[in-house]
Amino acid sequence: MAKRSVLNDGFTMLEMMLTLSIISILLLISIVAMPTDNAGHVDQEIDTIGYLFQSAQTDAMRTSAQRIISMDPIGQKIQVRTHEGQIIKTYPLETCTLKQGGLDRIIFKPDGDTHKFGTVSMDCLGTSVNYVFQIQRGRFRIER
Repeated sequence: MAKRSVLNDGFTMLEMMLTLSIISILLLISIVAMPTDNAGHVDQEIDTIGYLFQSAQTDAMRTSAQRIISMDPIGQKIQVRTHEGQIIKTYPLETCTLKQGGLDRIIFKPDGDTHKFGTVSMDCLGTSVNYVFQIQRGRFRIER
């Protein structure tokens, strides 16, 4: 009875490369067919815009100077400026779009209050989202 060599019990290099190439092709096909998660992007952008508003308010109170938030529905971006007009931050909208007819700017006073009551309206992939601002304490709420 002949003994088998230990060296002959494994895969050959050609068999291994063929197996890996087949698995790679199957993975490439399945990745293209995977659905995208747009709901997560919408939620993330809604939260990011809320944080942008809060940071502008906090910055106004910290520096004791007004912060102006401008909504640009044509360029689809939100800008935070100083009262001299210097741009502090620009946030380009990715998933949401600004609707016409809402507030075009919000001014946070040094005490944290806003200059007027109103709503910033957006369309986030078919979902209507409103940021409703109050004058006192600069509070706002998000309505979906």
